[in-house]
Amino acid sequence: MPARGPVLGLVSFTDPRATAFALRRERYIHSCHEGLKRALQQRGIRVLDPQAKLRKGWKQTFGIRRPDELQQCLTMLQAGGAQAVVMGCWHWTEPMLPLSLARDLRSPIALYAEDDPAWAGSVCLGAVGASLWEAGISPYALTHTRFRSDPDGLARWAHGVCGLHALRHSTCVLWGGSYCLRMEHLQDDIPELKRLLIGDMLTEGEYILIRAAEAILASAPKRIDAFLKWFTENGGQVEYDKKMATSEAVRRQVALYLAARDRLRELAQEGHSIGGVSVRCQPELSEVWACTGCLLPAFLPFPVDGEGPQPVVPTVCEGDIKGLITAVLLHLIAPSTPPLFGDLKYVTDDLVIISNCGGSSIWYASRSNDPAKTLPAIRLAAQCQGAGGAAVGYEGMPGELTVARLVRFDREYVMQLGLGRAVPVDRSVRSRIVWGQTWPHIAISLGVSGEALMAGVGSNHLCAAAGDLTTEIAHACRQADIPIVRLDSEESLREFAETGC
Repeated sequence: MPARGPVLGLVSFTDPRATAFALRRERYIHSCHEGLKRALQQRGIRVLDPQAKLRKGWKQTFGIRRPDELQQCLTMLQAGGAQAVVMGCWHWTEPMLPLSLARDLRSPIALYAEDDPAWAGSVCLGAVGASLWEAGISPYALTHTRFRSDPDGLARWAHGVCGLHALRHSTCVLWGGSYCLRMEHLQDDIPELKRLLIGDMLTEGEYILIRAAEAILASAPKRIDAFLKWFTENGGQVEYDKKMATSEAVRRQVALYLAARDRLRELAQEGHSIGGVSVRCQPELSEVWACTGCLLPAFLPFPVDGEGPQPVVPTVCEGDIKGLITAVLLHLIAPSTPPLFGDLKYVTDDLVIISNCGGSSIWYASRSNDPAKTLPAIRLAAQCQGAGGAAVGYEGMPGELTVARLVRFDREYVMQLGLGRAVPVDRSVRSRIVWGQTWPHIAISLGVSGEALMAGVGSNHLCAAAGDLTTEIAHACRQADIPIVRLDSEESLREFAETGC
């Protein structure tokens, strides 16, 4: 799995000239540097600090002031795997110093100063930022971001740009390939995606899972027993029937899920950094193997199962490449919660129902990683399509949600993004559901009319994540030069529908 959480380099500069208040200045710079470092660490960011070694026990000078010191900082940041760098512009420095680091490091750049009239932080911020624009030495220099006395803003920037960095070093797996049910928008330009957004895209036939599942059914049935025992003892419900959710079909689904977990471990042992997976399912699993793959999108994005703690693996269906990349990016930005994936099933002026065709991350049934809190809300019951199998149904818990989806318009990438709120799936909502009653359902209010949303939405699939991640995603998209269309704005949706931008 890719490294979870941002890895941010921190370098603070100083004035190379000797001045009457030099020691006082260096104490101020050191205090600001250490304060920002603590603030970032408190916000879940790993900070690489070359000056902790270069300036250990310092007496006269703390800030970086010479080209040879820059080279030592660069070496340590590269060795530590810095995904981005923040440059401390606490007081005046010669702009060529941070410019030189930016030229050689070639990673996203933030400039930071305190809003303090006693020192020249704002002067330095303006001079260094203008120099980065003037030189134009890299795309990162042109897209640098500036902050003053805003550790929260800097942390959100770090989560966004470092999430993009991790995405660019991740491998996504397509079990069964793409273009399910001949949906053109699920396909993509894989080489272009590798240039822009993703490390690699690995395609494997679903038979690799089927063969392993059949081996588990034949020789390791106790693994299936353990999963079902864990599921029911924690309150999960299984509604067996004689046609779809038969005992045989459910056991086949569990075996397929376990085979997927095993395959992911094999890929990790082979050195792949797996960011997320897609299972095509239709028709090879749902019709030919006579058993849908619904347990994969339900349980792979959950951190525990009957065999103990597990990595959270963002999972989508139907070979949806852009949906998969969106889900992986959401998870890399906010690794503490799994991402959601599903169909845009029903739209009114009041709400949007996201309901995947048989399974979505069960985390959203309770907003908890604790199976004792989550599984009582989960039911396995007959699928309404395919030749056999159970859907993993639940009603989503209320709470804030970031809704996102990477789309293409005339071969140009756009991120559709909005902040919504999941609302209770009450009787009035459920009364509108006929098709897919046993599926998971999450009702979301985006604050726009159904007409505007349907005029501009770029897919029948959407992704989501708990909380407000819109700023983080905006920072990531700026680095990738991908424009944003707001799903929570009538004006933005209508403009996109009319012009494609």
